[in-house]
Amino acid sequence: MSNPAVVTLMFHRVNESALGYCPQQFAKYLDYLVKHFPIVIPGQPLPKVPIAICLTFDDAYFDFYHHVYPLLQKHQIKALLAVPTHYIAESTDLSPNVRLSVPYGHDMANPEHLQKVPFCTWQELKEMAQSNLVVMASHGCKHANLAKKATDLTQEIIVSQDILQQHLNVPVRNFVYPYGCLTPRVHRTVRSHYDFGIRIGSALNLGWNHPQQFIYRINADPLWTRMRPIGKFLVKKLTLKYWMNRLRLK
Repeated sequence: MSNPAVVTLMFHRVNESALGYCPQQFAKYLDYLVKHFPIVIPGQPLPKVPIAICLTFDDAYFDFYHHVYPLLQKHQIKALLAVPTHYIAESTDLSPNVRLSVPYGHDMANPEHLQKVPFCTWQELKEMAQSNLVVMASHGCKHANLAKKATDLTQEIIVSQDILQQHLNVPVRNFVYPYGCLTPRVHRTVRSHYDFGIRIGSALNLGWNHPQQFIYRINADPLWTRMRPIGKFLVKKLTLKYWMNRLRLK
């Protein structure tokens, strides 16, 4: 079995009652995933199984540290965390309740990210990076749409990687596209600095050997919030989308 299917799940926050996000529900879904599938990270040698799962979390929200990281420790599994470096504070004395109170979608607006620190701090990111359970990825500096001509690609792609590596003292080999947006020029830049460019794609991956160094992800919210299994029908659908993406060079 040379190319096992890797279903890469995209999460953001897991604690947002207005959107039906419940951390207890997420914990149950993670129990299900761990029971039925090996959990892998990008580039890792894959086990000889039909399906493996890769967990990715965008934006480095504090609720990842507060709710998800303890579950990774419990199960001793790994996840990828995409960090937008501009929004990361060194440390904070604010309570978890204050930091979790910022509504999803308002967290990158000034001055919310300065006053209530809804993202992980550098201190928390360092702890998780040193645990070897959390693989750090760049999510740009300001979570900018890289397909827009005015975006500073050097800052978003190259400087963000340097900042992460300097602060965390770990290699950063993955770039997660904000909003899933890119152009061929943007991806060429990413390919020259990272092992993988991680996009939405709504498809699975047949191993890690995509010719363009893409990793496709699917939106996990409809799965974990409704406790939907990853079954044969979904895998067939995601496999078809993989080949469609390849044919369209996307």
